Amino acid sequence: MHQSGHLQRSCGGIRRVSRLTMLILLFLLPATLFGANVTIPTFQLLTRGILEGGRFSLETAGLVEIAFGGGYKFGGQLSLSLDETNLEEAATLGATYDPDQIEALLNRSLRFQSASVVVRDTFGLPFDVTYFIGQVDRILNGDVFPAQFGSNIIASQFRGLLYFPTGVVYDGVHAIDGTGIAFSSAALSQSVFLQAAIYQDAYLGAGLYSTDLRAAFNTPGFKAETFLGASFPAGAYGIYRGGFLLFYNTGQGGEFLTQIGIPRWAPVTDGPLNIDDFYFLFEPRVHIGFMSIVLTLFWHPEYYLQEATDERGATDIVVRFIAGNVQENVVSGGLENGITLRPASTDEQLRVSVTPFVSVNASGVIWDFKTNVKVFPFAMDDLLDAYIGIRTEF
Repeated sequence: MHQSGHLQRSCGGIRRVSRLTMLILLFLLPATLFGANVTIPTFQLLTRGILEGGRFSLETAGLVEIAFGGGYKFGGQLSLSLDETNLEEAATLGATYDPDQIEALLNRSLRFQSASVVVRDTFGLPFDVTYFIGQVDRILNGDVFPAQFGSNIIASQFRGLLYFPTGVVYDGVHAIDGTGIAFSSAALSQSVFLQAAIYQDAYLGAGLYSTDLRAAFNTPGFKAETFLGASFPAGAYGIYRGGFLLFYNTGQGGEFLTQIGIPRWAPVTDGPLNIDDFYFLFEPRVHIGFMSIVLTLFWHPEYYLQEATDERGATDIVVRFIAGNVQENVVSGGLENGITLRPASTDEQLRVSVTPFVSVNASGVIWDFKTNVKVFPFAMDDLLDAYIGIRTEF
């Protein structure tokens, strides 16, 4: 059964690759009539230097998204993505069937990520209807505010490849991924955004459907986002999720961000609701002139994107002392102190590290340089990891 599931996902990936040419032609041919736009919404490369067993080795992970759109009049977009944890490692198919090799080979190529067509101001009313295929939205990561309201970036930096180079890559509480229809109130108000989506859920498989209701409220000093979702027919009585994000700017150098959610809960199937089901991030920030102090507390959920994380009870506590602002200054940097708790791990349940870092903003392309020194447990042959990261949004 396990091998069959891998085979189905692999064959599905191959079918998606084979349909890329047709989808590109379908979307770009009419788009050229109105002037197609090519953007790179996500570009992340992270090279990690690891000192392990007295040997220093390099691994590079990549997460890149390329979007083709036809502008406002056409309202269509096609996105391709590259998502690979080790770009240097050769990915070739052996003589026998190996689902991991097939998945690695597919990840090396640009793959179909999403396609969507928007009908704006449907029937003259102030809401849009979007037909979509693939992953179109991340929920409760804070990106909705600059995207929908043009506000400043409020999202935590504690997400993505830079902080999760291995294992589960966290970014928000939930993602809408599948085939379906979304209704949104893009033109309803300058301070309110509403969205409802119903779709066949790609994380759950064919014949299983999800619906999500989402709302965002925006003011200069206070921002809030919340959502509720359900999947059916799944579990004994369905699968449910929900959560909220709150951000508050005191106006006097203080900011508070919190993300609290339940990525998945299936009554009876998953047992009683408990603390392990929660995604929890709390981040107070203090800005004093050129200096900032940011505390991040992150509790890992037992389930994420409909799958078990094997990180039950895992916790990250990070304190960053920062000089400058990566969004406003060419060079910024500081010192990061981290405590990592992994109660379920058989190798390392507690890790304490000190990480000096420097970020360089070169015309919108942000270079991150970090050296992660492991203070505890101390071992000379496993003392440090070095990171060079590139990230940007076009």
